[in-house]
Amino acid sequence: MRTSELSPWFLWGLYLFGLALIATAAVDLLTTVWPFRFGEVAWRYGFLGLAAGYLQTPTLGLVLIALAAHADERPALIQAVALVCLATSVVLVLVMGVFAMDVLQMRAIRGADTQGAVLTGAVFQELKYLMATAVFLLLGIGGRRTAKKLARRLGG
Repeated sequence: MRTSELSPWFLWGLYLFGLALIATAAVDLLTTVWPFRFGEVAWRYGFLGLAAGYLQTPTLGLVLIALAAHADERPALIQAVALVCLATSVVLVLVMGVFAMDVLQMRAIRGADTQGAVLTGAVFQELKYLMATAVFLLLGIGGRRTAKKLARRLGG
């Protein structure tokens, strides 16, 4: 399929759906953890544990936007998505560190009978963060290279 065969209405629908995936996941997470209590270890532990499960939907939204931007021949938009992905990968590395420290604190305040469950759950959440970090890094690097190639092909 050639890009010229795609309706602008279709492309804008893809852009809107990508944004909706990002926004609804963010709103769902934030309303679930409201009110914010960043100073409380238990709240942070719960928030960061939940957040790991919300990463796939906004990732899919970003991928959809990038693919639509490629089909729409918009290298600047692909570049913007790539930069968001790279920044997100850096943030997720920091989140993994904070979450690991919160897990240690939560284990210390929990009874001996639940300490294993806290650690087991944390390992799964950290694996989700690690996978998401790798995905965002690959999307960021690949997106930047794709945007440059597309810009060269378009003569810009």
